[in-house]
Amino acid sequence: MSVVGFDVGFMNCYVAVARAGGIETVANEYSDRSTPACVSFGARNRSIGAAAKSQVVTNCKNTVQGFKRFHGRAFSDPFVQRLKNSLVYDIAQMPSGTTGIKVMYLEEEKVFSIEQVTAMLLTKLKETAESALKKPVADCVVSVPSYYSDAERRSVLDAAQIAGLNCLRLMNETTAVALAYGIYKQDLPAPEEKARNVVFVDVGHSGYQTSVCAFNKGKLKILSTASDPELGGKDFDEALVKHFCEEFGNKYKLDVKSKPRALVRLYQECEKLKKLMSANSSDLPLNIECFMNDIDVSGKMNRGQFEDMCADLLARVEAPLQSLLENTKLKKEDIYAVEIVGGASRIPAVKERISKFFGKELSTTLNADEAVARGCALQCAILSPAFKVREFSTTDVVPYPISLKWQSAAEEGLSDCEVFPRNHAAPFSKVLTFYRKEPFSLEAYYNCPNEFPVLICR
Repeated sequence: MSVVGFDVGFMNCYVAVARAGGIETVANEYSDRSTPACVSFGARNRSIGAAAKSQVVTNCKNTVQGFKRFHGRAFSDPFVQRLKNSLVYDIAQMPSGTTGIKVMYLEEEKVFSIEQVTAMLLTKLKETAESALKKPVADCVVSVPSYYSDAERRSVLDAAQIAGLNCLRLMNETTAVALAYGIYKQDLPAPEEKARNVVFVDVGHSGYQTSVCAFNKGKLKILSTASDPELGGKDFDEALVKHFCEEFGNKYKLDVKSKPRALVRLYQECEKLKKLMSANSSDLPLNIECFMNDIDVSGKMNRGQFEDMCADLLARVEAPLQSLLENTKLKKEDIYAVEIVGGASRIPAVKERISKFFGKELSTTLNADEAVARGCALQCAILSPAFKVREFSTTDVVPYPISLKWQSAAEEGLSDCEVFPRNHAAPFSKVLTFYRKEPFSLEAYYNCPNEFPVLICR
């Protein structure tokens, strides 16, 4: 029986498996533990992962990445409409009203649902796990961002089902990190003692998530989560791309945004430059040969300029951290440690803001890239009867308050009540009894319209 954890990210995916020796992150056919979250459609075949990533420039209109953010979203969603113009590939409306991806495949125009494209990627990850384990893979745990709604989570479950996977649980990314952190700790306080509070900060490519977790021996309890789904590594890339588009426009009279291929190349180079600036504070060059119209372009940037340019993005780092403390009524001195993971957590200015907020050195005991996949594999091992794992219970929370609305029998009109407040323990069951002689309708909904994105409900 297989025990597998999948971390399906915005840019890259990781696969962790449980073996007799413990949890191991497995490599793909290129001996790389990271598989790009990329699918490319061609005239004769379809490529997934590293093979698809190599076609991002040459087949840009039919190579899709970053589709994770469209799960469960209506095509008419303002968020989707806002992104539409910045995408290199085309999106279209599905008959159900959700977002689909339009590509040329086998010399025909086709529209695939987000679930279908994610299923293609999951099938690839499943094959990677099967080649490592040398046996079929079915049971798994898949990670999702903590801010995902019910519609988005159902969409991911549908994708797993299409890929032939039995998803035992969808696990919030910060909760998976907390499990990977806590299960190996030998010095956790006893259940009757005061819990150890640890903050986990996950700054990924597409979103920024934080959670505060209370640890006791044999259990973890998420106390609160907070996030900024609009802040991630991609936004720092966008700032660089915008800067160089303007610079090349003035310097070389090039309209970069008019050529998708040139824009894709600029995104790739800006991402490399961002990573180099994390390690170097000196001036760094950006050179691209035959960029547009057979013109070679060059520019330069240093970390100081980059941080000034991204001041508005960096200013948003502290708000979710403040929200965490307010929701849990904890003081900064109640926090035992702050653990950071995620690709964009390597940006020095981001680390500095988080460290300054809590007034303590940041902890980096976990692998920033692989911690989520490892946590998912551990959860799968706990749920699977095939593995014997140390007793460790995980209690998560509800990210948004959930209410019920129904037709009142006593008076005309609707009655409603909040069933699960924000940060209520999950999974959790409540029994509600309604005494009615006639049929009546009952509606469950998220009751925070101001902070909740527009989503299609099912």
